[in-house]
This record gives sequence, structure tokens and C-alpha cells, in this order.
Amino acid sequence: MRNSKRLTLTTALALTMTLGLAACGDSEPDTDAPADAPSASTPAETGADETTTDDAADDTAADDGSGETATDDTATDDAADATGGAADDLTALGLAAIDTAEAETGGTAYEIDDLDDDGTWEIDVRVDDHSVEVTVSKDGTEVLETEQDDLDDDDRAALDAATITLQDAIELAISEVGGVLDDAELEGEDDGNPHHWEVSVDTDSRDDIEVLISVTGEVLGTDS
Repeated sequence: MRNSKRLTLTTALALTMTLGLAACGDSEPDTDAPADAPSASTPAETGADETTTDDAADDTAADDGSGETATDDTATDDAADATGGAADDLTALGLAAIDTAEAETGGTAYEIDDLDDDGTWEIDVRVDDHSVEVTVSKDGTEVLETEQDDLDDDDRAALDAATITLQDAIELAISEVGGVLDDAELEGEDDGNPHHWEVSVDTDSRDDIEVLISVTGEVLGTDS
């Protein structure tokens, strides 16, 4: 009788354990989800790729033709015009020749002769207490020859009194009567005029118009 009860109890316990294990098996997650299910991040990644591609296309379009520089072309044309104009302007060439002579000697120019038959300028420059005659090419850029000379007392006194340069006097004379430079020099006192610059100018209507400029920059008159 006791053995029968023990057998019944053992059977009941075994059945209970079996039912418990079955319940645990039903609670496990389902791992058999389809492999091709789309990822939630796929739309965002696709949008980013499209944006990057569009930006690259825009950059490429913006770069098209960037090698063309209209400003460079304009600057080149302006430089060419300026060079051509200077080649025909004796005033500009004479002023360039004076600058070249002064740079060569380190002095102060006080006279420029008109172009010689050989197409050169002769500029007298004060260097300390003597004078140097500098021969410069027609275009005003090259020193061809220099020669030492004396500086007379009138020129020295006039240079000491001058507050404007030979270049200033030439520009004042051209602005007064027009035309182009022929020659210019510093003169001592004569005909009641104090020390002054005498600038000879050629115009369309007349050559050798003499314009008198004081050493302080005042137009004293012309001989026309």
C-alpha cells in the first residue's frame, strides 16, 4: 500500500516538471524573423547620399568656366593702351628721360634739350657742386652716355631757390597751353623776371611757345 502511494506521488512530480519545462519553452523569443526585412536607418542613409551627390554636382557646375578672368583681360588691354599712348607723347618720354638721368646720377635735373638728330635726350643734372650731362634714349629708359661739366653760379643760385622741380615746371606749362614738350631749362634773373623755369612747348597751331614758370610754381606768362 505504501509503495503504491509513493509511485503515485513520483508520477505526479514528473508530470509537474514536464509541464513547467514546456511553459518555459513557449516564452522564448521568435528568432525566425525574415532576413530581408528593411532596416529602419535605410531611408535616412539614402537621403544623405543623394544630398552629397547633389552638392558635388553643384560644385562642379560652379567651377565651370572659372579659368576665365575678365579682369585680367581688361588690365592687359589698359596696359597696352598706356604703352601705345606714351610712345606718341613727347612730354611723357621727356619726363621719363629726366627721371632716368636723376636715378643714374643721384642729382637734380635742371635742363632738358629737345630730341637730337640721333633721337636722344640731353639732360643736365646737378650733382653736389658740379653738373653731369646725361644722354638718354628716346624712350627715356636707357642712359647712353654721361659727361662731367661745371655748374655756373646762376644755375646754382636758381636751384637753391627752387621749390618745384623741372618735371613740375614742364607739367605746369603743358597744362597752361597744351601741346607737347620741346625743351626746358632753369634761367637766371633777366628782363625783370627772377629765377624761373623756361619751358618750350609745341602745339598744333604753333611751335616753340615759351612758358615762364617761377621757381615757386607760378605761371609768369608766355611769349604768345
